[in-house]
Amino acid sequence: MSTPLEAYDSAPELTGTVFYEPDWYLLAVPAQAHGTLLELLTPLGIPFKPAARPHLSIMKDEAPCRNKTDWGTVFVGESVSFRFGPTLFDGNGLHFWVDCYSPRLCEMREHFGLVTLRRDDGIWLVNFHFTIGRRKKAVERKPRPQLRLCPQSHIDVETGMQHL
Repeated sequence: MSTPLEAYDSAPELTGTVFYEPDWYLLAVPAQAHGTLLELLTPLGIPFKPAARPHLSIMKDEAPCRNKTDWGTVFVGESVSFRFGPTLFDGNGLHFWVDCYSPRLCEMREHFGLVTLRRDDGIWLVNFHFTIGRRKKAVERKPRPQLRLCPQSHIDVETGMQHL
């Protein structure tokens, strides 16, 4: 299950900086924030490697269908706040992550015409994810019901939230 929208109401907030690599817009997360989240993994007693480059993927292997001339330049260097959910996920059998929420990151996706789920009242229903680390040895996946929007995104059937 992904993080429901209501879980972000009292969630902690962090700030990162947008950067661009070919075909990816990313939000760099400060090492100190990553270190705090790594503490969630320690009690599990599972061998893991911390993420080498802590970040949230804003747009990954997607091509803009609007404002194409802005691609790779606009938003770079911008500081963006996001909230992170209270639950540690590991359903793909390899990575550990927390879901994150940021209206500003949704605005950036929308600027380029990329899939971004929004309610009629304008509230985004999008979970970004922040990979904290990866298992040293993969385990069996625990897939959850989902509706695939595109190769990079799906809707979690239980919460109705888009997951990127």
